[in-house]
Amino acid sequence: MKKLTLYFISSLCWCFIAGCSMNSTNPLATYSLEKEKVLITDDRFLIGVLAEKNEKGGWQDVLPKALYYEFTLKQKGKQVDYKQDKGELKAIILPDKELKKTSIDVLGSNVFTEKNSTYGHQLSIQGFDHSKTGKLVLSYYVGAQTSSNKMPLAPSDEQLKKLLNVAKSGEMVLYRNHKEIARYDLNSLKSVAKENE
Repeated sequence: MKKLTLYFISSLCWCFIAGCSMNSTNPLATYSLEKEKVLITDDRFLIGVLAEKNEKGGWQDVLPKALYYEFTLKQKGKQVDYKQDKGELKAIILPDKELKKTSIDVLGSNVFTEKNSTYGHQLSIQGFDHSKTGKLVLSYYVGAQTSSNKMPLAPSDEQLKKLLNVAKSGEMVLYRNHKEIARYDLNSLKSVAKENE
């Protein structure tokens, strides 16, 4: 009886370990950055809409503008190593001095910092279900098109063009479960090493 109980417990442990390993992502699984698209847009199909309550207590749409980054990523390893990534990947734009300064000059704040509560940003991941290629989209809001309590009015197109002109001055940093797994130069699209901070 003791042998049977021991065998049963061992089997349960093995199943638990096997289940965990099947559901976990290989921490060494990385991506190559194949393409990028960067633009200022107000296309609701790309960046969505925001909602706020109006004076009568009803809801109304707030149409924002955003600095839109679309990255095409390709998995470098076996697809099975990336199966949990859609729920685990995060990304940010790490601006260099020029991009950070331009953001402050044009918008009054650095929209790329996590602490920025004036504008906000959005992340979405598409694809990867049946291929090794997918898209990661980062939208950094740069203002509303109409008066709103959610965020300030967007600057003029001329001002926003200044931001767009330097939008690739920095890096895109990719995280899995809050741990950095890669960073890419926005001009060359090549993987770069993390600088000592």
